[in-house]
Amino acid sequence: MLSLALLLRLAEAHTGIILPWDSDELDYAQAPPDAWKVFDLHVSVLLGTSIFTGLYFMAIGPWRKRYGWSAEPVELWRKVAFVIGQFVLLISLNGPIHHLSDYYLFAAHMLQHLFLNLLWAPLTVVALPSWLVEKMLEVGPVRRLSNLVGGLPAKFLIYNGVLYFWHIPYMYDFAIANHNVHIVEHLSFMGTAVIAWVGLLCDAPSLPRPQPLAQLLYLFAMTLPMKLLGAIITLSDNLLYKGYLPAPRIWGLDPITDQHWGGLMMWLPSGLVMWASMVFVFSRWWEQEKASQIRVLPPPEVPS
Repeated sequence: MLSLALLLRLAEAHTGIILPWDSDELDYAQAPPDAWKVFDLHVSVLLGTSIFTGLYFMAIGPWRKRYGWSAEPVELWRKVAFVIGQFVLLISLNGPIHHLSDYYLFAAHMLQHLFLNLLWAPLTVVALPSWLVEKMLEVGPVRRLSNLVGGLPAKFLIYNGVLYFWHIPYMYDFAIANHNVHIVEHLSFMGTAVIAWVGLLCDAPSLPRPQPLAQLLYLFAMTLPMKLLGAIITLSDNLLYKGYLPAPRIWGLDPITDQHWGGLMMWLPSGLVMWASMVFVFSRWWEQEKASQIRVLPPPEVPS
């Protein structure tokens, strides 16, 4: 907490860093053309990320030893994945990416969502050791939620249902115009993305991992709704999302071109993470099959 207080104090004193204690609104008429370049620190994001990070490292360190949750320390790669994930979160929700996505460009908003759904969520899930997930599942509401969305079809429907809901033009513009609703939108994306990735990346015994073929089919199916939505947005000649119309034009992007670039981000790059995951699942499956074949081979005969 002392380090957080020091960080906030330095942020207040440092030129060019703004802490938005007031409402998060931007007056285009008063803002300079390069207002989006300001790197500000949102207190809510800092506090939320700091608390989440503190709880994680307390759980895998002092609490693990004190309460006897596990005798083995958490692997370094899990800790690194967690830290990278929280860094992605901070970069996505603060500074230029935040300004561009909230006030200037639809394409930047799509990039922000890809960071949250396809980088932050899997990195955070893979950082959780199995014994910590088991302890979380002992909490009643967490267990009930897990039972409710345990199957891959349920995860698929929940994740993509939320994705499509927030891209209904009215809901999208409503979230852009209302900051609190926008926060709810981000939280719903992050929560459903975690649910979607748990089925693949979590190795807790109470959450048995699906068979490799089911994982591959699930990952392939997950690429389709976002690609379809991205194609619809990209190929539309009508401006679907009007929340950015008052914004100054930057980088020569008019509203319809901006919309097309945002659609392309959903259409093309979004599938790369899923396809990379498919390659990883298939390679792991292939190695497991080779290992099992080696185990069943009879030992070579020794000539007498």
